[in-house]
Parts: sequence; C-alpha cells; structure tokens
Amino acid sequence: MQFQDILYEAADGVATITFNRPEKLNAARYQTHEEFLAALNQADADDAVRAVIITGNGRAFCSGTDLSGVAWGSRAGNPATGEDVPPDPAAVGPLRIWDMNKPVIGALNGVAVGFGASVLCSMDIRLAAEGARVAFIYARRGVCNESCSSFFLPRAVGIARAMEWVSTGRMVNADELKAAGFVRDVLAPAELLPAARAIAREIADHTSPASVAVSRKLMWHGLSASHPLEASRLECRALTGLMGLSDAKEGAASFLEKRPARFSTKPSKELDFMRNWWPTP
Repeated sequence: MQFQDILYEAADGVATITFNRPEKLNAARYQTHEEFLAALNQADADDAVRAVIITGNGRAFCSGTDLSGVAWGSRAGNPATGEDVPPDPAAVGPLRIWDMNKPVIGALNGVAVGFGASVLCSMDIRLAAEGARVAFIYARRGVCNESCSSFFLPRAVGIARAMEWVSTGRMVNADELKAAGFVRDVLAPAELLPAARAIAREIADHTSPASVAVSRKLMWHGLSASHPLEASRLECRALTGLMGLSDAKEGAASFLEKRPARFSTKPSKELDFMRNWWPTP
C-alpha cells in the first residue's frame, strides 16, 4: 500500500508508524485506519522487525475521528439484537495490535483524543512527552467507548480510574497518566522517540523473537483467564513448542559459553502450534 495518512519506517529491528496528518492534528479517517492496518500487517510479517513504535507527527498524537464531511447521525442495525449493526472501522488497529507477535510501544507526543486515546490503550508500553494529554471524550459527544477501549482501558489502569476518565471525558495530563500507570515515563519532547527506540533496541538486541511473541500472547490472553491453572497448562504447551525451536538451544549455549545470544527464530513462520489455543471471533 502507498501510505499517505501515515509514515512507515523499518530500520535496525524497529518499525516506526507515525500518524501523519499534522494539519488535521492527525485526525483519523477511513483511509487512515486502512493504512494503519496495512502498516501493522507489514511490521508483523517482517521477521527483521522486533518491536513497533507508534507516534504522531506534529503537535498531536491523534485528535480522534475526522468529522469533516461525515454525516453524524443514526446508524443502521438493531442495537438490541446486534443484527445488521455495522462494525467499528476504527477497531481494526487495536484488534490487529492485540494479535501482534511483537511488542508495540506508544510514544505519546501530544494530545490524544477519542480514537487516539483508545488505540493507545491497546499498546504494550507507553511513554509520554511533557505536555501530552489524553481524553476519552465519548460522553461529551453523546456516544460511548469505541476502538475496543472498554476492553483495554480498565486493564491498563483499573476499572475505577477508567470509569472516572470515561464518565468525565476530561483531559488527563502526562503526570496523571504516569501516576495511574498508563505511561511508564514522562520525558522532554526531544527525548521521547530516543527513549522508545532504546526500549525497542533492548528487545531487538537481547531477546528471542519467538519467546517474546509467545509470552506476549500468554499474558494478554491470561488477563481473561478464570483460573491460574489455565495459564499453567498453556505455559507448558508453550515451553514444549519453544524448546523445539533453535532459540532455546542457543539461549542455553550462549549462557554456558558466556557470550551474547544469536537468536534467529521467525515468529511469522514458527509459531503455528499456538494457532488454535484461543477462539477466533
């Protein structure tokens, strides 16, 4: 795909996806969501990419849905039964992030509202620049959570704080985001992307691609498990699968030989043993 609404760059094991409509504060339209999904697919299919950074160009991370030229009114379908209710086009990004084989790092460079706030919730690690702000603004527009934020936000900050942020729709500043655990660090703007890349490089330089992919899926899916025994059973299956790959042998050999490991697994091709572990909607 030829990208227009985003920028995509892959180098040194790190893919960087940048929302790129600065004149619109990176507001997202249908094309944005299509390009975003294509970029995530491209990053996940590239086994040379070990981590993904998502950020925005200019003053904003993403100011939400671009409402210009959009008929804002009734929707088709029966809300009581779900029959003929259209899917959320903005959910494709968070759903794809959920299914990624590699960690996704959000670099919050400025304001994130609506979809911009929601998509951040689905990321594994988040950093913020000083002055960055987030608002889950739905109730102030007469709508509700979208882009899977009702799933991801309570898991990121707990139900009480999530309910406060959503029911008030207020702007939350970077210091409060850090206090809530939503972001790991608040940094000077010039330090934001270097800090995100440092985390990505730590992953790329020292860990097994297959191990990270399997552990990521175990932990995200484990948040919805009903008993720790479910986690233990899947961990045992995961260990069986990983021990059959080259990285487990290389990890042990590098430890015994006191040298850096040279991991070489390809998550896009070698993790089929997980294919049916969880139901696919």
